[in-house]
Amino acid sequence: MQDSRTGDAEVDRMLERLDGLTARPVVEHVQVVEQVHRELEAHLTGQDEG
Repeated sequence: MQDSRTGDAEVDRMLERLDGLTARPVVEHVQVVEQVHRELEAHLTGQDEG
């Protein structure tokens, strides 16, 4: 995901966590991807405010 800035610093921060997946055991990938997905969904729908 390098060089793929979204223009939203919070989204960029969330997506950067996916960059480290190759260094983690495959068994941990689903948990990380699901967590990032939940955070992105909340952020992009405005549910993370307040």
